[in-house]
Amino acid sequence: MTATEEQHPNYRREGGGYPSDLWDVEWAHLAPLIPPALPGGRPRKTDMRATVNAILCLLRTGRPWRHLPRDTFPPRSTVYNIFRKFQRDGVWEAIWAELHMALRERIGGEASPSAAVLDSKPIKSAEKGAVTTTRWVTPGKQVKGRKIHARVDSEGLPMQVVVHFAAIQDRDGAGLVLDKIRPGST
Repeated sequence: MTATEEQHPNYRREGGGYPSDLWDVEWAHLAPLIPPALPGGRPRKTDMRATVNAILCLLRTGRPWRHLPRDTFPPRSTVYNIFRKFQRDGVWEAIWAELHMALRERIGGEASPSAAVLDSKPIKSAEKGAVTTTRWVTPGKQVKGRKIHARVDSEGLPMQVVVHFAAIQDRDGAGLVLDKIRPGST
């Protein structure tokens, strides 16, 4: 039992939990990719596994931050701040890249792909109650909603994904995806 589990026994889940919770084997692969607490500061008190499980729960269910269960996860402000810090610092991209390479090796391929494909797909928004920003229409297809541009490797595994308005042309969306892989771009 860790110090965090002793201080916050509600964070510990034996058995039950949520379907989105990480298994021990999954956490063993992910834990080394989580950045340690900054040196010179206060020691980290937040259970990072519980925090990642909270983020996965929110992403899987689509529930708002304010509906994060209080009895099983760290406070929502803590979870949100860690999520945003990881976003700003590129931690999510680093985790994605590392897990992508490990999966490619696991299925018998080289860690780095030799080829990639760019593709796009329009996503239709809801008929009623759609956000007003989804009024854009994909030219030629008349689809109201969003568009996904993705770069996938030769195995079909996603490498980069960009979601934006459906009105963006494929040539411009491809540029957005390629900007993610250029050195020095954000």
